[in-house]
Parts: sequence; structure tokens; C-alpha cells
Amino acid sequence: MKKYLMAAALLAAASAHAHISLEQREFAAGSYQKLVFRVGHGCNGSPTVAVSIRLPEGFAPMKPMLKNGWSIERTPDSLAWRGGPLPDESYDEFVMFGKMPAAGSHTFKIVQSCQFGSANWEATLETR
Repeated sequence: MKKYLMAAALLAAASAHAHISLEQREFAAGSYQKLVFRVGHGCNGSPTVAVSIRLPEGFAPMKPMLKNGWSIERTPDSLAWRGGPLPDESYDEFVMFGKMPAAGSHTFKIVQSCQFGSANWEATLETR
């Protein structure tokens, strides 16, 4: 039991410090949903100028929400917002909409690019 409690505490601590996270992490398989990725801050004080999200298998195509001051680049398996900048002391949300894939665990690979530096993140959601 202690092992499970320690693992849960570590997972909670890791998600509490996640810098780009999903607003909601569980959806019905096959449903159409809005996915909201929250960007909590920049890279070591540097403003965010791009957020690139690689879509797990089964998610493409997703429709991105437009943002003033940002352009959108699409490939069959990714979406990227470029522009801003989003100051380090502010947060914002990057939104996409589409059909959820079959039941399972799905991990998004995210690159946050800043004026100085970048950071790699992962966000996982479950479909049931």
C-alpha cells in the first residue's frame, strides 16, 4: 500500500509542476471534444513564442482555435501556434477540436519554444 501511495504522491507532484497541461484528461472514445492545453509560463523567464503539439495516432485531423497575434501551422500529425509573445508572468490556453480515438491512453508530445530556449513536455489523456 505504501508503494502505491508514494507513486500517487510522485505523480501528483509531477503533474502539479507540469508547465503545459491538459485541462481535461479523460473523454469518451469516438466523441467530439475540445482539448485545452494550458501554458503556465515561459522558459526560465523568457516569453513563449511557439507551442507545437504532436498528435498521437488516431487524433488527426484536429481543428485548431485561432488566436490573435499567432499563426497556425499544420501537418497531418501536428499543430503549432507561432507568434505572441506570451510573457513569462502570464498564462494562456491553446485549443483544438476533433474526434477522440479508440479507447486507450494517448500521449501528446509538446515543444514550448521561447525567445531564449525551449522545453519539451508530455500530456496524456485517456479515452474510454
